[in-house]
Amino acid sequence: MDERQALARVLAAARSHPLYRRRLADLDPERATREDLREIEPVTREDWIAHFRAQPEPPPGAGVLHLTPSPALGWMPEYLAPEDLEAQAEALAVHFRALGLAGRRVLVAFSYHVFAGGWLFHDALVRAGALVFPHGPGEADRIAELGRRFGFDVLVANPSFALKVAAAGGRFELLLAGGEPFTAVPGYRERVEAALGGTALDAYGTSELGIVAAETRAKDGLWEIPGMAILEVLDPETLTPVADGERGELVVTALTRTRTPMIRFRTGDLAITDRSKGRVRLPRGVFGRTDTMVKVKGVKLYPTELAPVLAGFGLEPRGFQVVVESKPGGTDALVLRIRAERVPEGLKAAVERAIGLRIDRLEADPGLEGPPVLDRRFQR
Repeated sequence: MDERQALARVLAAARSHPLYRRRLADLDPERATREDLREIEPVTREDWIAHFRAQPEPPPGAGVLHLTPSPALGWMPEYLAPEDLEAQAEALAVHFRALGLAGRRVLVAFSYHVFAGGWLFHDALVRAGALVFPHGPGEADRIAELGRRFGFDVLVANPSFALKVAAAGGRFELLLAGGEPFTAVPGYRERVEAALGGTALDAYGTSELGIVAAETRAKDGLWEIPGMAILEVLDPETLTPVADGERGELVVTALTRTRTPMIRFRTGDLAITDRSKGRVRLPRGVFGRTDTMVKVKGVKLYPTELAPVLAGFGLEPRGFQVVVESKPGGTDALVLRIRAERVPEGLKAAVERAIGLRIDRLEADPGLEGPPVLDRRFQR
């Protein structure tokens, strides 16, 4: 199924959905292209929470239910039809075949219960020609032992757990990673690869969307997976597309979801795009959140972008506070405070490179507490 057919299928299914009935009223699914999506008002997780509160029953034709933890609902349901599962498996199988996984032995260490994690990989890997062991999470010692005993050479896991497997003696030629920040953290991939003795590739997905972007063997960023999704990066304030290389919010249209349609779904995740090779690429992966954005010196600053930089220096990813003050004359002063005994050498330059702003002061405080952003410009 090509992109136009997949897009027509999900748009046709979504036209009768309460969240999209108004949004898609003037759109012909059979003629729609990815450019036409720009006319559709994006959907937020809050929109879905309100929908599930009003209509908690499963939609007609749903065959599988996955759940995601939700502070507002307890659990956020995500429904798939049998044809959704088929489309997802085939689209991801194409990607896995391109990675050379046909004939390989793959151990999946993501959960198969409640969450979609393991299943997002499993069926597609089988279809791609791999031998798959649905181990599930935990038991790093056992995974290391089973890997040796049965010759598993590919591990599917989050990178922090992969390090535990490596510490238990596990060695794998390839890691397919996901579920947490990975390649956005400087030096993290190199540490994992050295521990496992192989190559580590990143992927991005959610229960609602599936796996929508992933790396190739070239390790040159997360590529939009054809047949799985259409990716956009929008200015979170104006909801207009940003230019390649500019930070913005990742917005995803899932092409394998008809019972819980995700059309222009605002992920809240921070990314930049590169479309120079005719296909959407996220060269830095996903490296922060957009929900704490603050303007400093006329530039949008996303404080959570600091987390992978701090982690790369061995600091607590969340152990920071951005303080914005006013200098005499009214110009902004940017102060970064970190929870540490001292400021590591090279940190200031690394942060400035990441955020594109000059830091006026960088302070270390081992007892740092408080909100991630403190804007003092308007205090009297």
